[in-house]
Amino acid sequence: MKSLTIAAMVALVIGSLASALPPNDKNAGHLKMALVNIKSRYSDGADPKVNEANIQANLKRHFYFIDRLAADGAEFIGFPELSVNGYHFSKTMTWLKLDGSEVKALQKKAIEKRVYISVGIALEDAEGKRWNVQIVIDPQGRIIGVHRKIWLTKEKGFVEAGNEHKVFDIKGIKTGIAICADGSDRKNLEALVKNGAQLIYGPHANTTGGTIAGWYKFRAAWAGPDGWIAQLKVHAALHNHAGLYHADFDAPTAKDANTGWASGAWFIGPDGKTLAQMPTSTQKSDSKESVLVYSVPIPGR
Repeated sequence: MKSLTIAAMVALVIGSLASALPPNDKNAGHLKMALVNIKSRYSDGADPKVNEANIQANLKRHFYFIDRLAADGAEFIGFPELSVNGYHFSKTMTWLKLDGSEVKALQKKAIEKRVYISVGIALEDAEGKRWNVQIVIDPQGRIIGVHRKIWLTKEKGFVEAGNEHKVFDIKGIKTGIAICADGSDRKNLEALVKNGAQLIYGPHANTTGGTIAGWYKFRAAWAGPDGWIAQLKVHAALHNHAGLYHADFDAPTAKDANTGWASGAWFIGPDGKTLAQMPTSTQKSDSKESVLVYSVPIPGR
């Protein structure tokens, strides 16, 4: 009887451990990243109800891409700087909170699809301070990364400047974030690498003339055998807002005015070589929504 009891307990423990193990990794040794160049509506108008409606429209667009890309096997789905709010600041901005309904909806979606999600939000914290923030949510719905933009541009006067270079784990890859202009100061990238970053993720909101070619020129210092990424010996993944909806991605039926964002996405390897990139264009009218997918190798696997 005693041996049967012990056997039953062992079976129970083994069963519990098995249920706690993650599902079979269909992309072992790599992180399949999808960089979405999304078009976002603005949430800083005079009417709070319109702002909220625009935020909800942006979230719906996020969910559309998350559902689509998760079904295609993406493990990390990233959206650009201020993707949820739209990058446009004024005194009437509608600010979000980390424990608010918008972030909770994204956490629920991460759990549902078992993916990492990164989005940009205009954040008001518990102390009433405001920030331009990029967050990362893991497949368990936990917020594992919060980066507050350091090098402020159009948001200056509306938000505080961050000063931290935190690194967090995404499927075994130590990852740091440089929001847009943060990546114009090499010291920010160096600080991330010093803290252990193996991948630098750069969500942007750039116009650069409204052309993809102009956007790549803006980040030219990152690439090539003598560029910053090769010198730091890390991977880089960076992308941007789009100027127009893309009909191939089930575009909304509402009138689509060109907002001037340049679009563009880029993966760079630790030798400075381009691993994947959106086709360049000198035409502002071509800066539409797009998705760039690449499987980044996990160091040591």
